[in-house]
Amino acid sequence: MEKSKQAGFTLIELLVVIAIIALLVAIVLPSLSKAKELAAAVVCLSNENQLLTAYLLYAEENDGFLTDGDTASPGQQGRKTFNRSALGEGRVTVHCWVGEPEGGNKTLDDKIEGFGQGSLWRYFEAPKVYNCPADKRWRKPIGSGIGGYRSYSIGKPLSKRYPGNPGEVESEITKMTEFVNPGGKVVFLEETEREYGWNNKTWNMSLDMTNPRWTDPFAILHNGSSTFAFADGHAERHKWVDEVTIQMAEEGSKNESARNPDGTISEDYLWFRKAYIPGRTPAGF
Repeated sequence: MEKSKQAGFTLIELLVVIAIIALLVAIVLPSLSKAKELAAAVVCLSNENQLLTAYLLYAEENDGFLTDGDTASPGQQGRKTFNRSALGEGRVTVHCWVGEPEGGNKTLDDKIEGFGQGSLWRYFEAPKVYNCPADKRWRKPIGSGIGGYRSYSIGKPLSKRYPGNPGEVESEITKMTEFVNPGGKVVFLEETEREYGWNNKTWNMSLDMTNPRWTDPFAILHNGSSTFAFADGHAERHKWVDEVTIQMAEEGSKNESARNPDGTISEDYLWFRKAYIPGRTPAGF
């Protein structure tokens, strides 16, 4: 009786199969990556909604006055004093939304301790609310510590910190009633500060209309978009349109021009400037 011959793959057939699998993987992986970024955006929006709820609750319990958007000094238990003598106000002490422990901001426990010193912690005692899942800085060592864990910052006009960039002091507000069109005014935005390794102080945007620039970069972590929380209580994802904006964010560059290569002012800059000024637009802007 003859033995039956077993059919097998030739080397060429195996190479073809491997090539097809590699091609399918190359097609699927980018889609999975985008899906992961968008899934992180959903969590990010939830985080900002919770922070914004705490922000609004604080104002409600304090006669409409806002918590300060700056980060408190080390070891000051969430408090910070600013010298505003140039504005005729002398020294002003505020309660910041987050603090920094005496030992610095080196470990994850340090960062969480800083959250606990801030004015918003008692409303949501959950460290993960302060971190976007797409923000991985804290997993990498920086100097003698680790990178930033807190993914969100508040803009300079919502702080008594002084001095600021031209136009920012003039744009300050201190009470909820001073917001104009709160549905279009940003309170929280995503930032992945690299210079300090964590989001230090407020987020600043240059308002010098003669030379529009981004003083601080922000984070673009969600497939070309970022999430924002607005003063009326909602959070949303915003898609950026200009390449200069995306490049500035990806490089983490400070004091970058907000002009396109053809010299026109970035559409992103014009949109965000409106969202950044919380009250009435100062004269000359």
